[in-house]
Amino acid sequence: MIGNTRPSFVTPLLLASGLLFSTASLSAPQVTEIQGEIKLGGQLTIQGSGFGDLDPNYRNLWDTVDNQSAFADMSHGTTIPESEGPWTRNGSPWANPITIAKQSGHRHPGSSAHYMGKEKAFLGVPRAFDNNTNRNIYVSWWFYASYDIDRYSGHNKLIRIWDDLDGTKTRISWTQVLLGAYGDTNWGGWGGVDGAWNRLEVFANADEGTIDVWTNGKPVHSVTNYQKESSPDGMTIWLIGFDPNYDDYTDLEIRMDDIFVSSSPARVELSTSPTWNDAGSKREIQPFSSWSSSRIEVDINLGQFSTQDNLYVYIVDPNGNVNSEGYSICPQCPKSPSLELN
Repeated sequence: MIGNTRPSFVTPLLLASGLLFSTASLSAPQVTEIQGEIKLGGQLTIQGSGFGDLDPNYRNLWDTVDNQSAFADMSHGTTIPESEGPWTRNGSPWANPITIAKQSGHRHPGSSAHYMGKEKAFLGVPRAFDNNTNRNIYVSWWFYASYDIDRYSGHNKLIRIWDDLDGTKTRISWTQVLLGAYGDTNWGGWGGVDGAWNRLEVFANADEGTIDVWTNGKPVHSVTNYQKESSPDGMTIWLIGFDPNYDDYTDLEIRMDDIFVSSSPARVELSTSPTWNDAGSKREIQPFSSWSSSRIEVDINLGQFSTQDNLYVYIVDPNGNVNSEGYSICPQCPKSPSLELN
């Protein structure tokens, strides 16, 4: 299910004034027109310049759990299958399986399902990245832990990103205390809050030799000495969830939702914040159906937001550039034709 459970509030969009356009970085994407309606299941067409072009071999996975037809008839507590759906790996002989949660604990009112695991549980190897060759990978997901994931120390992995799936080539691990396995170790906490949903992001860029990690929109790790191994295999997720060193995390409950995996950081996001730096976790990815350097079409994903919220559009280009100030869309404004920025 996309968005929330409130009735849709349909109105043409109003763009922000030219002031936002004039203060934006010249290297950032520029929006000149937005058309569409803010409603459940709606679409937006965004026109402008500097959006960038996607690689012909671009691939991605957008997994809200609700949008997976393979899970439609599953009841609460059913183990996520490896034979169908977006993931080909669920746990291991030493880990508990991820199951589907449909009764409670959802991230926002519009959600009716999410992933749930106990103590040591994870998914991995997304089917959308079979036979991939991508050198870069961006991952965004929402993560919940019922208590402190550093309670018993160790190196407790939130995500492992590999290329060669036998584990002998590139291996990137983000744990609750470090980002490592790319060369040097970058120490620091994971930045999340226990007992709450946290937006986690990783962008590994082999072309630039960088890895950046964010929690709730705030930088957690940044390295500049990353080198992908000389493997023909592209980057993918070996595991995502929670993989602690030790079996001490009795009764820990983890949840995941809205997982976006992409061979490029290019994406559109909505926020209630007028500036990107202050958006924090008040952001929602908008899955796009088409992307060119001057036009993007997206399906509206309201997520935590309401149809009555004043929202701002952000475009991240394939190089990771983003407009620092959002382009306003105003569902509560009087009806008016879409405006163009001059």
